[in-house]
Amino acid sequence: MMTKHFTLAILFFLLQINFLQAQSGCPGCTVDLPVLPSDTIYLGNAPDGIAGEYYDGNISFRMPKTTTPVHEIDPSTPAGLPIGSIKILALLNVPPGLSWEANKSEFDPGNESDGCVKFCGTPVIAGMYEVEVFVTASVLGLNQSTSFTFDFYIAPSTSTTDGFAMQNSSGCGEVTAQFENNILSNGSTGYSYFWDFGNGQTSTEENPGSVTYSQPGTYEINYEAIIDTSGYDLTTVRIVAAGCDDINLPPISNKPPELYIKIKNHSGTQIFQSNQINNAPIPSAFNVNIPLGPGDYTLEVRDNDPIGSDHCGTVTFNRFSTDTLTSGSLGVKLDLFHPIFSVQSTDTVHVYEIPAPPVISPDGQIEVCQGDSVTLTANYPDNLQWYKDSTAILGATDSSFTLYSNGNYWVEYTTPEGCSAQSETVFFNKIPNPAPPSFNEDRNWLSVIDESLLPNDFSLQWYINGDAIPDATETSFCNTIPGVNLFTLEVTDNETGCTNDFSIGVAFDPTSDCTVPTREVLLLENSLQLFPNPVAEELTITFQNENFQEINIRILDVTGKLMIDGKESVHATQFLKKIDVSYLDSGFYFLQIQTSSGYHLIRKFVKG
Repeated sequence: MMTKHFTLAILFFLLQINFLQAQSGCPGCTVDLPVLPSDTIYLGNAPDGIAGEYYDGNISFRMPKTTTPVHEIDPSTPAGLPIGSIKILALLNVPPGLSWEANKSEFDPGNESDGCVKFCGTPVIAGMYEVEVFVTASVLGLNQSTSFTFDFYIAPSTSTTDGFAMQNSSGCGEVTAQFENNILSNGSTGYSYFWDFGNGQTSTEENPGSVTYSQPGTYEINYEAIIDTSGYDLTTVRIVAAGCDDINLPPISNKPPELYIKIKNHSGTQIFQSNQINNAPIPSAFNVNIPLGPGDYTLEVRDNDPIGSDHCGTVTFNRFSTDTLTSGSLGVKLDLFHPIFSVQSTDTVHVYEIPAPPVISPDGQIEVCQGDSVTLTANYPDNLQWYKDSTAILGATDSSFTLYSNGNYWVEYTTPEGCSAQSETVFFNKIPNPAPPSFNEDRNWLSVIDESLLPNDFSLQWYINGDAIPDATETSFCNTIPGVNLFTLEVTDNETGCTNDFSIGVAFDPTSDCTVPTREVLLLENSLQLFPNPVAEELTITFQNENFQEINIRILDVTGKLMIDGKESVHATQFLKKIDVSYLDSGFYFLQIQTSSGYHLIRKFVKG
């Protein structure tokens, strides 16, 4: 019991050594401990992981050298006993994608009690994993193996693109992903968004929140942010046609005009006038670079002649005017600048299919007789783990598993992506076999010693040397076969179908013929008394005697093993004998009296 308590208490410091499984490949473990007592229990914290992100964690621990630190946790464990060894046997249900490497897996705390483990790899699926650790500890040469579970957390992954961040991008069966916009408007106008979540859902919200993907598959998320916050600028006015050429005399000839422009806003206020372009070619361009707001503007083109200024034409425009504007012979083209920024990003959500639950055969409730076994078979060939009564069975990973002890059994199948499913539970129960039908031999007559030990509803069958004797189905059988033979009596409990048997070698007595007991024997049978019953130390035997001069007294246990054997002379008409039975184990026994004529008489008593 001490070892059991110790093993359970030692789990306190092993609570997170979840890295020791049948994997390797993470070298570089370094022991890094704070200042600690030499004989203590300590385990560093294991950092959480994030699905889809590389994990590299190092944990250090110190094991106790004696049971004294264990006693402080579990007072039922005696203090001061040296711990011979602590061995980590296996680890089950580690998050898929992680590997490990420890400095060692078996420790002699008396010489070395410090160790460390490193995890590495990329966990695949987020979730809280119930990891099971199998350990064994040795105290005073006694080993006790046990297991315990603890939670290992893998946080949902966070994927970041230029446009958005996504949390929880993969999972089994159903995934709810959260989306966070990286390009925020902060309340300003000019921002617009479009989300395509790849599952038929779209959104124009700035922050659409979460989206649930309920079917297995790979979903591409497409995002676009349009930023239209810079306004409109009129950069250039180009005169592409003008009917206001200069006229010079003499001689009569046309000269290019001296052009300039005026711009007024919607309220009629002049906001711009250009410099004059002398002898302006057509087309000519004026650099403007003024911002445009809502509403209409007017643009007037003039020719500055020596004898006055001529009006070449006026056009009306706004910030959306992109076509050529005309007024009579005047043609004007405006260059407008309106910068719009667009950010596009793509990411992916993976929803892995939850496998169909494994099917066990046979299933349901299974009952067998004591000594029999049943083999369960799963319909998946590999990636299995068998459980009994909520505890993983160490090494039970094949497609079949043989049951020997009572309990509730099931199997779990895990896909390469880390998705798992459990079978239905099989309830396994071993039914006790009936008690062995012990019998004795008296003058060739084979008889059950104690019929009260037989089941309520039973069937019997006698065998000789392994062969069934036809019609021999009663509680007694007359041996008529010469020689020494092995006789077996098989009992069947008709309610359960379970059987048991009892065998002894019997020598045929040619002088006996299974005759009815004599009057002297009947007197012995009727007057025989045993007391006290139950008996603790001394058993008293008494009976009335008419003709016997010598008897043989034997005591046998329930299996037929001879415990006491002795001859007694009988001279008085009332026989009395006290036998010391104090050294016998507690239980049922049979007293056998054999007369000089070969007759056997059996009585049952209880040793307390």
